[in-house]
Amino acid sequence: MQPALDRYHSIPRLDLGFYPTPIEEMPRLRAALGGGPRLWIKRDDYSGPGFGGNKIRKLEYVFAQARADGADTVITTGGEASNHCRVTAAVAARLGLRCILIMNPARSPRPASLYLDELYGAEIRRVTTRGERAQALEMLAEELRRQGRKVCVIPLGASMPLGSLGYVQAVEELHAQLQKLGDPPRRIYHSTSSGGTQAGLDAGLQLFGMKEIRLIGVSADDTAESLSRTVSGIVAGVAMLLGMPVNALRRPLEVEDGFAGEGYAIPTAESEEALQLVARTEGIVLDPVYTAKAMAALIAAVRARRIPREDPVLFWHTGGQMGLFEHAG
Repeated sequence: MQPALDRYHSIPRLDLGFYPTPIEEMPRLRAALGGGPRLWIKRDDYSGPGFGGNKIRKLEYVFAQARADGADTVITTGGEASNHCRVTAAVAARLGLRCILIMNPARSPRPASLYLDELYGAEIRRVTTRGERAQALEMLAEELRRQGRKVCVIPLGASMPLGSLGYVQAVEELHAQLQKLGDPPRRIYHSTSSGGTQAGLDAGLQLFGMKEIRLIGVSADDTAESLSRTVSGIVAGVAMLLGMPVNALRRPLEVEDGFAGEGYAIPTAESEEALQLVARTEGIVLDPVYTAKAMAALIAAVRARRIPREDPVLFWHTGGQMGLFEHAG
């Protein structure tokens, strides 16, 4: 693995986040669930600009490449409540780059994230549906290039091999933290949707010698089969970026799709309970779109005694709490 790690350490990355994000124990949540394994939480909701979350780590690599390429404009896409779009707009403002967001309507009339996108100076272009975003993104990129702009196109969620290196780096950070943790986790639960976070975590666990830790991605929307294909494709791209054979990091993935409910951004009874229980026992705020559904899966597994008491669990908090403003309204 050393040549791959040397290659990884040579890839440019901007220093935008606040690291290491802390790991905290959740003893009161554990007690409320009737005991079971020790529970830890990795607070990537504290990660930095744009109200934090998992997008910062990905964008550190993507914007480093954009800067190396001399880009003057970044364009990306998402819904009007998108965490990715909000953080992209914040980072673009910090770096002095033009930012254009292609967005489809959210379920609420005016999401808080949309207000922040505009506050950061992003230009908003609207499409009607999620399905129209990708084509509109490519058409806009071509139009801007014809105008002589140097454009960086960032896919949904920055879920691409380069962006996923942000979560390879996160595992490197975790590896150092676990040396000081008396009872390191044997399982990691996290929310997964566009696949980049899970791909980076999966690749990182293998690269840094922790592949014995089970990684459970909990889908916020798509099926396990669909997400596994997406994540596998990104992991293969990470391997190629690091000069490894395309299948060098391929292994079975764990995706839990039983907590997505009726679909993206639609809460469930289980996610509502998880949101309230974690807030009331630990003073930690999840979000209704991603992390509450992932926590619901973890809570269900602990209650059903599917996780041995001697197997500590780390929950990776990927942020997104801005969604609570729409949820509360």
